[in-house]
Amino acid sequence: MTTHTPIPTPQRPAPPRTPTRRPNSVLDDAHNTTLTAGLLLIFGLAYLACWLHLGPHTLAWTLNRATGTVAYLLLAATTATGALLGSRYSPAWLTRAQQAGWHGVTSGFALTLGMVHGLLLTVDATYPQSLLAVLIPGASSVRPLPVALGTLGAYLLALVIVSTRARRHLNPRVWKALHLSAYPAFALLTAHGVTAGSDHLGALYATSVAAVAFTFGLRLLEETKKRRPPRSTG
Repeated sequence: MTTHTPIPTPQRPAPPRTPTRRPNSVLDDAHNTTLTAGLLLIFGLAYLACWLHLGPHTLAWTLNRATGTVAYLLLAATTATGALLGSRYSPAWLTRAQQAGWHGVTSGFALTLGMVHGLLLTVDATYPQSLLAVLIPGASSVRPLPVALGTLGAYLLALVIVSTRARRHLNPRVWKALHLSAYPAFALLTAHGVTAGSDHLGALYATSVAAVAFTFGLRLLEETKKRRPPRSTG
């Protein structure tokens, strides 16, 4: 009786695995991109209306105050919560990726609104400034010191965001040093708001500074305890 050896069927190669993406529902959310584009479109139309002298005479001034206040609120929130990222005080109900995502989105919106805040000076109905006067610290003909503080603070905030985007290509110590520029940026922009703003926002600035100082102190205390050598028992 003849036995037939079964011919092994060739197995198909397993499909290549797609790299697992980090569960970041903030930065990878298409709705966030749509929201950003929508806000930029709205501010672009508002800027065009100011440039064409449409609407109230104080339109550019009102938008300037509004964008500046909201930008500072976002900056205070992202600076205060950023100190807690990676610490034991970070919210447990959010993953590390989600925390970093919200931190990045908030800082990005703060910078964007801050840029709109500065650009609105170029279409102010009473004291319009040139673009160079806004971009070059001290070149403004109206309140040069407060405007210069805002420009320098915005540059430092942009440096923090750009360095974070290029984090993979930077030495960790260099990135950390650049990222800590968020605190001088916050200080400069606080001084800008206090010296340039005509609104009564003293309580807002005081609360924001206290929140940033408190969270920074918590993180500094935790890092100090980590680096403290253990006590010898004997």
